[in-house]
Amino acid sequence: MLSDKIFLYIGPTAYGLQINELITDTTTVLPPVRRGDIQTLIDGENPGTIVIVDGTYHAYPAVSHVEIKNSLIQGWNVWGISSMGALRAAEMHTLGMRGYGTVFQRFIQDRDLPDDYVALVHGTESPWFPVSEPLVHIENLLQEAVRSSVISQEVNQELMYELRNMWFGYRTLKYLREKTKHLTSPKKEEFEIILNKINDFRIKSIDVINFFKEKPFLLKIEEFTNENH
Repeated sequence: MLSDKIFLYIGPTAYGLQINELITDTTTVLPPVRRGDIQTLIDGENPGTIVIVDGTYHAYPAVSHVEIKNSLIQGWNVWGISSMGALRAAEMHTLGMRGYGTVFQRFIQDRDLPDDYVALVHGTESPWFPVSEPLVHIENLLQEAVRSSVISQEVNQELMYELRNMWFGYRTLKYLREKTKHLTSPKKEEFEIILNKINDFRIKSIDVINFFKEKPFLLKIEEFTNENH
């Protein structure tokens, strides 16, 4: 029988969230997962629920498929959302790892989506201050700018091409302001308004909020599968 303990690996995706108001009383909040963390956890705990949101892949080796597979074999309930978790869930959902949210669906629908779509530079300890912005957020923001007729589809495509081909640490709101400074009034002001609403486009964080509101980890596998098809 599964323990009701939840082990949540999260870092910059929690920035700006009142995470303690979202999680359950049985949740232990841990830093972004590194290679070896899951194996160490399952070696010392009875099976419960693991929720992977953020993980390292630059300064430290990324969490391995093997240790996640080992946790699944031992009977752990393993979820991946928002960032590294969404990526691993898309890669391992056929083995029993479960995914949730918009970012997970992006990786499922587009197998060629680069890992760095969710990557960013951030502080090395809590509150994990974000220095750059994940491309998945910027893409969401630019699509809204197109829908609102603030920028053209052509400008959007040019920006996305440049953004996809640069190091993820250079993807910032400052960069977007520089690249759109040629816009004439009132489009420039309208684009600035959209930039100032960046939290509305941070779908990684929104996935975390919705995950803990809906609590799919409390459902049986059959119930979750039925609700998501």
